[in-house]
Amino acid sequence: MNEKDLDMMTIEERKVIDKLKMEMLNAVSLHDLRFYKQEIQRIKEQAKKRHGFFKTLQVAAEKL
Repeated sequence: MNEKDLDMMTIEERKVIDKLKMEMLNAVSLHDLRFYKQEIQRIKEQAKKRHGFFKTLQVAAEKL
């Protein structure tokens, strides 16, 4: 994860991603690896969307 991703994520999201990465080490199949990777990507995407939404709200609030 790069630093920008970390700034956008909550502590809980970071913990979940760390757990998913640990599970990737124990994955039995390629299917399992892909599943964990997709879940990590989904969490990152949701964090980016939430960050963008809050940024938009902040800009709108400053205009008021």
